[in-house]
Amino acid sequence: MILIRKNIAAWLEKQGHVVVTACDGPQAREAFQRERPDLVLLDLVMPPERTPEAGLSLVPDFAAVPVVVLTAHADHDLALRAVAAGAWDFLAKPVEPDLLRFVVERALLKRRLEQEVTSLRAAQPAENLIFGASPVILRLKEMIRRIGPADLPVMVLGPSGTGKELVAQALHAASPRRSGPFMAVHCGAIPAELLESELFGHLKGSFTGAHQDRQGLIAAAHGGTLFLDEVGEMPSVMQVKLLRFLQEGTYTPVGGRQPLTADVRVVSATHRDVEAMVAEGSFREDFYYRLKGLILRSPPLAERREDIAPLAARFLSDPAKRRRLHLTAEALAWLAEQDWPGNVRELKAVVTSAAALAEGSVITPADLAFARSGDPAAITQAAPSTLAEAVADLERRLITIALAATGNNHSAAARRLGLSRVGLLKMMTRLGLR
Repeated sequence: MILIRKNIAAWLEKQGHVVVTACDGPQAREAFQRERPDLVLLDLVMPPERTPEAGLSLVPDFAAVPVVVLTAHADHDLALRAVAAGAWDFLAKPVEPDLLRFVVERALLKRRLEQEVTSLRAAQPAENLIFGASPVILRLKEMIRRIGPADLPVMVLGPSGTGKELVAQALHAASPRRSGPFMAVHCGAIPAELLESELFGHLKGSFTGAHQDRQGLIAAAHGGTLFLDEVGEMPSVMQVKLLRFLQEGTYTPVGGRQPLTADVRVVSATHRDVEAMVAEGSFREDFYYRLKGLILRSPPLAERREDIAPLAARFLSDPAKRRRLHLTAEALAWLAEQDWPGNVRELKAVVTSAAALAEGSVITPADLAFARSGDPAAITQAAPSTLAEAVADLERRLITIALAATGNNHSAAARRLGLSRVGLLKMMTRLGLR
């Protein structure tokens, strides 16, 4: 096998490729993390185990790039199992040079196309990930534009349902790491005993059920961004272990002894009051200050009511939907008047549920009320009881319609309503629409 490895490496170098070799599984993993190659040629029978199963266990660790496995002529079934595990192609030994050249060229072309697609996606303005034109959202977009290029940790604070992960994605897209991976983990959704393995990875046999080596999210995020969602739910023991990585950039897989390194920007998020948790001792102070770096706040929907109508329309604009639906003026006004404790997540759930219930091409307040509470009569409970309330209700509806029709442009909406911009803003303040 040593002779085959040397011969293939020498032949590929003559073709103009830069080649890094490894003689066993641990060396291969270490070289992969260090070099980040565009292609992996993997012999399925490698030291120290020299068994096909050991070779198969390596395939998922390298599947971020095209993996071409090498098998004996009689191991066709093994090659198919490798493809099922994530390998891109396979070659039988002894390898024919012309076939090797063909497979390598195709694999590298695939890799280049994937990188171009990633670059094109990353070229989209980062602020496009955050939808809305309210003052608080415009300020948030500006902060993302300024903070994104700074390679510092960021903590995103805000209530549940406000889109904290979208803020993290926008930070990634605005950073020099935009072409690297974005990996996310919900710290409260994974049992404490499994979170360490999820982040750091583990070695085969390190605990019951660890049937093969597994790469963690930190290694997978190398060169990119790791998003720790709901970090306030992270157990104290994991805070200590992750603190070392934040300080030194090194970590050790579960069951391992050799520290590994990874170049990762960490963005965290939580809906909890972390400073209060630090004061009461349920969140480590040193961990908090390593995480926070800079702080962004994802605003609740109550602070951006101007965005409710455009958001609702956006939730109905999926081109995959067979029906073209729209919200009536009354429905838009009803949405703008509601409290949304679940924020954008709740708004989307109500609008999409109402779309499924709607008859015809329009969504009415009754559809929305039923989608939210299950009681169609709920819409009548908010009916105005006095002339002044009825007039205010009509004003709210007309302003909401004008803002929706002009994309939240206050000046254009004011012209549409026959008002001055200052007059419109005063009216919006009086009606609770600002």
